[in-house]
Amino acid sequence: MAKPKPKPKPALKPPTVVTPEDRWALVVGVGEYAGRVKDTYGGHGDAEAVRKSLLAAGWRADHIRVLTDERATGRALRRELDRLVARSSDKTFTFFHYSGHVKQTGGREYLWPTDSDLVSDRAVAAKLRDVRGSAWFNFSGCEAAGFDEELSTRDRLVTSSSRVVEKSYEYPDWAQSVWTGLLFGKGLDKRRADSNRDKSVTVGEAVAFAKQQATAMTRGQQPYGPQQAVIAGGGKLDWTLAAPPLPKAPTAGQPPAG
Repeated sequence: MAKPKPKPKPALKPPTVVTPEDRWALVVGVGEYAGRVKDTYGGHGDAEAVRKSLLAAGWRADHIRVLTDERATGRALRRELDRLVARSSDKTFTFFHYSGHVKQTGGREYLWPTDSDLVSDRAVAAKLRDVRGSAWFNFSGCEAAGFDEELSTRDRLVTSSSRVVEKSYEYPDWAQSVWTGLLFGKGLDKRRADSNRDKSVTVGEAVAFAKQQATAMTRGQQPYGPQQAVIAGGGKLDWTLAAPPLPKAPTAGQPPAG
């Protein structure tokens, strides 16, 4: 009688999340402006809060580039966006955050660096659409949703602190913007967004919590009214900062997202 053949070892499953070595972040927070432009209360504080959250979630410090105040010039912002794109690949997760003024004029929105060397929504989107892999782009500023120029896809989450016709607000007591303070400070770090109480806060829970709380906090603002965050793309959002997702494989007959 022939001996039974040994069963083949099961193939190793590919990882379902992006490892720290393949996570890259650019965090921009402008608090101090040159000339007569009014400073913000929360630009610098927002950047610190975001960096703290990423580090707590296991991100490598040398993979997080931070531009604040006098370092956050238009030239530096463009250069670092190009570097962020260049570091991306099919297996990376890319995170971009901006806090600061937004200038809206001529039907367009502009990131407002410290030296007023404005960067248009079209220019920002043109760069970020070239990011490979999966990504999260977070904009905290007035009319923030204007930067989603065909950016959001199933593999790219775009979160904006307010609609394109709305202002966004700051909370001086926190030294942060309302949106970033709620999303990262309260929702993620303090786990107040843990709606199912499983001691883990998903990105979906965090953005839902921050959106609801931001509208409630700013409901009485005059003359512009409350801010209402916009969340687009990103799939089910059942992932965490500690385990960001790999891009989803395209289904049969469909091209990759991007």
